[in-house]
Amino acid sequence: MDELDAAVCGTHEGARYWFNKRDNPGAVMSTLLWLLTLYSDVVIAYVAILGGWGIYNVPIYFFISFMALISQLKTMFTNPGAVPRHAQPLIRASESGIPETICGRCDAYKPPRSHHCRICNRCIVRMDHHCPWMNNCIGANNQKHFMLFLLYTIIECVYSLSLIITNYTNGTSYKSSTAEGMVAALFAIAIATLMFVATMMYNQIYAIVTGIGTIDRMRKRGPKGNFAPVPWVDVFGVDPWPMYLLPTDVKYRDFHRVMGYKVATWEISPNPPMGPPADAGAADDAPAAPQSGSSVV
Repeated sequence: MDELDAAVCGTHEGARYWFNKRDNPGAVMSTLLWLLTLYSDVVIAYVAILGGWGIYNVPIYFFISFMALISQLKTMFTNPGAVPRHAQPLIRASESGIPETICGRCDAYKPPRSHHCRICNRCIVRMDHHCPWMNNCIGANNQKHFMLFLLYTIIECVYSLSLIITNYTNGTSYKSSTAEGMVAALFAIAIATLMFVATMMYNQIYAIVTGIGTIDRMRKRGPKGNFAPVPWVDVFGVDPWPMYLLPTDVKYRDFHRVMGYKVATWEISPNPPMGPPADAGAADDAPAAPQSGSSVV
C-alpha cells in the first residue's frame, strides 16, 4: 500500500498527483493557516449572532474565506512547473545564445530561470521560492493560484479589520467578555497577516514586472542576468479575464515557450503520466560534470 501511495502521490516524476510529503514543517504551517482562517470565520459568525455587526456580513466573509482556502489548496496540489528528465532546450533559445545548463542534482537540462528545490527534489521552472504555508514551491504553473490566495487573504483581513474598527469608533460594546477576547485576538491576527501577505504580494508583483524572482533577488542576480518581465498571460493564461479571479488550471498559448523546454508530443503539461520514479531535493544547485556545449548550474 505504501509503495502504491508513493507511486501515485508525490513530487517525483512518476507521480500522478502532485503532493509534497517531504516537508513536515510545511504540513504543520499549512494546517495552521487553515486553523487561523477557520477561527476568523467562527469569530465573524459568533459576533454577528450576538448582534455585534450585521448578519449579512457572515455569508460575504465566508465566501471570501472559501476562495482563499480553495486557492491555497490549488497552490499546494498543483505541480509548480517541475522539469522532466527528458526535457530538451528550445531551438529558439539555442539560436538566441542562451547557454544550456545541466542541474547537478537532476543530471538533466535546466531551463533558464529555473532552480532546483531540495525539498521537492525537482527543478522548478521560474521558481520564486518554496513556501511552507503552501507546502509547495511557487513556480510558473501555480503562481496564479498563489497570487489569488494572497489577494483573497488581503481582502479577508481588510474586511475583518473594517468591522472591528467600525465598532470601536462607534462605541459598540460586545455582549460578553468571550466575544471581546475573540475579537481582540482576531484583530491581532488580521494585522499580522495583512502585513505579511501584503509583503508577499509585493514580491510577486515585483517578480512579474522585473522577471527577477525572490531567489534571484536574494542571490543579487540583477538585470545583468537573463531576465525580462513576465507576460501576464504566462501567469494567468489565455482564459477570459473573469477567470483570472478563479483558481482554475492555467491554459497557455505556447506551453513550451512558457516552460522553456520542449518535450515529447504526448506531454502537454508539467504533470507527467504514471511511470517509474526518477532520481532527482528549497533552491540548492550543486555542480556536476559539464556536458559538451553546456554549462553547469
